[in-house]
Amino acid sequence: MDIQKLRYFIEIVEKGSLSQAAIALNMTQPPLSSVIKKLESELDVQLFDRRGKKLILTDTGRLLYNRAKNLIASADIIMNELVELDKGLKGQVVVGCSTNANLTIIPKVVQRINDTSNIVIKVKEGNTSYILDELRNHRLDVGIVRNVFKRDDLHNEILFSEPLMLALPPNHRLLRKKGNVRIEDLKDEKFLLQSTTFGHGISEIIIEECQANGFFPNVIYWGTETLPMLNMVQLGLGIAFFPKSFLKLENFRFPPIVEVEDSSLIIKIGLVTFKDRIHKAATDKFLEVTKSVIDDLYDFTELHS
Repeated sequence: MDIQKLRYFIEIVEKGSLSQAAIALNMTQPPLSSVIKKLESELDVQLFDRRGKKLILTDTGRLLYNRAKNLIASADIIMNELVELDKGLKGQVVVGCSTNANLTIIPKVVQRINDTSNIVIKVKEGNTSYILDELRNHRLDVGIVRNVFKRDDLHNEILFSEPLMLALPPNHRLLRKKGNVRIEDLKDEKFLLQSTTFGHGISEIIIEECQANGFFPNVIYWGTETLPMLNMVQLGLGIAFFPKSFLKLENFRFPPIVEVEDSSLIIKIGLVTFKDRIHKAATDKFLEVTKSVIDDLYDFTELHS
């Protein structure tokens, strides 16, 4: 089975037609059609149902497409590593993460890797849904995500868990409250929440806790990033929750912060990689260093105190 034929096959599937694939591959349709027919003959299977000019992927074709994507990604990894090793070039790892991780975790990882290795780290910021899509499309090597989920094709390793803190506008009534702030104290507040993108995230935890205490939060704003929400709290627009590790950010003006007397307001941070995919040496090094950085960066007793 020829790798190049598999590349042509993948291009046809992703472009949706022979004509569009031929344009993308800078070739004419007849030889491309011939390549696919030869591939079907070699494998003794039918990859497409041909209905006029339309090509409908068969179940067998869909299986080959999924396997071929992983096979070619692995082959590319091997070839790149061989070239890099032979020419003394740097390895590269592409990481997907939130802005928070890029501000708190990634700088320490870059510093430590730069001290010991010759690896370039490329970061793409985005929400969990974006990161998982990029992983599945072989455009990321690893993701750092906040949500909890289970998927058969992904490996999610929990790095640590931490409590959520509550940000209040300046001079808020609860800042004068005697005793600890509780969830039921927030029933008349305006909530600024993180948009749900995938799995079980911050907003789900907060909504569930509010419902368990007899009310549904009055959400006036949904946002994808937490720092702009904290600025909005500072302006008196509402209240917001954020992970305690945010307090490690330097040169950021936080609004008044209080703890909520509720141990169930806990989130988890995890490393996500694609199962059954060969890791580049650079990816393995990144995973190793990230875990050591987490151990040193976060005092877990402090996070939960």
